[in-house]
Amino acid sequence: NMGWLVQAEAPPGALFKTFRAVAASGKAKDADIAFYFVHWFVDLAGAEPSPTDGCAKFVLKFPRRVLGQFLESFSVVQEISTKNETVVLENYLKDCWCRHTPALGPPPSGAGAVAKMRLVLMAQGDSLEMLTQLASLPADDRAVLNQEMACTGCKGQQFSVDDLTDLATRGKGPAILVYYGPALMQKPGKKDPAGALKVLAEVYRQTRELWPLQATAADETITVRIDALKDIECAQVLRPESGQSWVISKTSSKDAKVKLVSASEFKSLDWKNHQVMSFDGQRLGKETLAKTRSSPNLSAGGWMRRLSLAAGR
Repeated sequence: NMGWLVQAEAPPGALFKTFRAVAASGKAKDADIAFYFVHWFVDLAGAEPSPTDGCAKFVLKFPRRVLGQFLESFSVVQEISTKNETVVLENYLKDCWCRHTPALGPPPSGAGAVAKMRLVLMAQGDSLEMLTQLASLPADDRAVLNQEMACTGCKGQQFSVDDLTDLATRGKGPAILVYYGPALMQKPGKKDPAGALKVLAEVYRQTRELWPLQATAADETITVRIDALKDIECAQVLRPESGQSWVISKTSSKDAKVKLVSASEFKSLDWKNHQVMSFDGQRLGKETLAKTRSSPNLSAGGWMRRLSLAAGR
């Protein structure tokens, strides 16, 4: 999915693992890979046919900057047959950083380097402001983004600019793909980048509660869809209406989604497969949810009061 690449939406495993297996097998020549990209580009152009008006898809609906990134990515991705997934993505991130206008300086290195480079591409907007807001985030939110966005989903592979040395995430997985993460950063995040970053950090945090880090899962990636968040203001997510909460819902062994639930639904939820998103600095742990779940006679209002008290609201 080239959209995942040019907007840095996905970790390297989800992006390139299958493609690299074919390229490295010897069954695909360099010319075949080049032809694939040409075919993909033409296919995208014709996704909304308008034979009498020309290529309306690219001319009217694609920001020129994004279209340029699609084209510029081809030469980097063609290295996939000789370099591993993480190296190819890191080279692309560095290349985009160096070509950024206005200039952002040399590519970052150290803790948070991958998060910075990915977020610049995800936001596709005022990168300097976004980086300023990232630096101003609470330390725990910033640490979540720094670590989760540097997970590769490829066993034995780490980014050279931030290899997660001495951190729990190093060499473990699964990596997390936040589906529609770029939409969150580009739509509500354009108005409120700090709020969007907090929401993104909480999505990673609570998804990780459902899929704890394991060395045996280092080669895996799970996907969490945030369709429900991408078109609403961050304030509606950070401060939902009374009697409602945003939760991460596990839908399969490799998938989850964000949804808004009401107090009346809480009693029926399987809390082994759900995590409440909280933005007040106090988290609802699994023990708290288990105790709340074990109170069958609570009314809907009682459920919300207990959860609110547990979260310190």
